[in-house]
Amino acid sequence: MATHDYVLDNATGQNFRSDLNNALAAIVSNNSSSSEPATKYAYQWWADTNDGVLKIRNSANDGWVTLLQLDGTLTLEDGSNTAPALGFRDDLNTGIFSSAADTLDITCGGTTRGSFSSTGLTVTGNVTATTFVGNVDAVDGDFDGTLEADAITVAGVALATVIAGTTVTTATNANHVSVADNESTNENNLIPFIEDASATGNVGLESDGDFTYNPSTGTVTATAFSGNGANLTNVTASSVGNDGVVTDSINNDAVTFVKQQNIATARVLGRTSSGSGNVEELTAANIRTLINVEDGATADQTKSDIDALGIAASTATTATNANHISVADNESTNENNLIPFIEDASATGNVGLESDGDLTYNPSTGTVTATKFVGDGSGLTNISGGGSGAQGGGSDEIFYLSDKNATTNYTITGHNAMVAGPLTIDSGVTIDVASSCTLTVV
Repeated sequence: MATHDYVLDNATGQNFRSDLNNALAAIVSNNSSSSEPATKYAYQWWADTNDGVLKIRNSANDGWVTLLQLDGTLTLEDGSNTAPALGFRDDLNTGIFSSAADTLDITCGGTTRGSFSSTGLTVTGNVTATTFVGNVDAVDGDFDGTLEADAITVAGVALATVIAGTTVTTATNANHVSVADNESTNENNLIPFIEDASATGNVGLESDGDFTYNPSTGTVTATAFSGNGANLTNVTASSVGNDGVVTDSINNDAVTFVKQQNIATARVLGRTSSGSGNVEELTAANIRTLINVEDGATADQTKSDIDALGIAASTATTATNANHISVADNESTNENNLIPFIEDASATGNVGLESDGDLTYNPSTGTVTATKFVGDGSGLTNISGGGSGAQGGGSDEIFYLSDKNATTNYTITGHNAMVAGPLTIDSGVTIDVASSCTLTVV
């Protein structure tokens, strides 16, 4: 057993001869090995000693095709009715295949015509023979010619016994059948119908347990009826039933108001019960609950009606355009009113307004109050150094007052500074003066 990559490398005489002998050994043994050759070629042979079969590589070089057993037994793929395992070069959908275990099938033109199994032979189509010998067990069959038999039975009963005492009425011609009159039997009899919707001439009849006629009541029963029912009488909602009329069978706009169920006076159709369901009659109370309106509510409230609800009547002033609002003049109310501001520092256009309890304006005193002010304060007046200082005098700006103790840290940058001394710097407090700046204590 040997395999080879079939590439003879350059080598010394002895090594080259050994490599060549290995390649020849692989050829004569059909690459016999328990595993497939490492190097594979299209149409390469492989004697698979593990499975005991002879294989050939397919043309795409991506799989193996099993041909026969290594002991000489010829095996085939299962195949199918359209691609049999054993076919003919010029008629590949005709041949032999196996549709299941212990089954041999014969296909012709892609259609299974015969199947041999452990239970016998099943033939699809007509069986033609000059003579039948033996027992013929046919569920359905047509016999053209003369049928000869020593005995013919029906369900184990002699044919003569089956037809004994039966009166056969001959129809007027070959295209008719003889029909008996029955108007009283109270039973649901099957109604025969032609086996093919378009068949004429020599056809078969069929029946269905869901399609019956009762001679006593004159009732035709079927799963559904289709067609023009204009001449039907006594058709009520109860006789039609829950699924008696298919929705698709009703034309659009065909059902008028007069054909719908009557409803009581002062009712509106809707639904207040939970979940999806049938339409319900809604009373005025149901509607008020549905739209959340109190009993007696109207759309014509007067000023006194509104005042009773605690809403002061006032005159609304319309702004000059959609980008403005109307603002009232108030210079006297002594209260801290919130000042609105835009919700986004950079927002323009359609924006919202916000307010903060720490930003207020008092119209009476003209005072703006905030936690802190940042910006140029050069225009502010009446700002003193704080604390007690020089008293008396007039409005002359004579004195600059400064504290005598530095209690917090200071940093002087970008300006020179002056303080009236002596100046006491508390413990732990530092005053940093930039190198380009000067602090003068007078």
